Amino acid sequence: VVTIDDREVKGLWEGDDVVSVERQTVLGTPLVGADGAAVVSITADQSARLTLRLMPNSAMNQYLRQVAKLQRNGITRVLRVAIRDTSNGEGGGCSAAMVVEEPNWSLGANASSRDWVIWCSCWQDSDITYRPIA
Repeated sequence: VVTIDDREVKGLWEGDDVVSVERQTVLGTPLVGADGAAVVSITADQSARLTLRLMPNSAMNQYLRQVAKLQRNGITRVLRVAIRDTSNGEGGGCSAAMVVEEPNWSLGANASSRDWVIWCSCWQDSDITYRPIA
């Protein structure tokens, strides 16, 4: 389930990669000194890049087009995004996201996906408790 500004996204494309979340930096950068002492610097960067692949007839395309239009006109439009995999609870969310890439599109005999890229400045993964099956 994907929601943007409390609107459930309907009309996701088909396949295994219709929603993807990529962290923008690695979590930690290790450093080993000349004497063998080691340290790992943990990043403060909480940002993530979210890609949504939508059907051409998804109502969310129109909503995101309007958001992008506002942004192009200099009006900052911050989005709230939440994602949850209903099968395992994985997901996360962000309260300060912005559209950073609009989809390319083509018209022809076969439908093509509309791929939106949303940058999330404060992505937080959902808390999931691992419970092994007894």
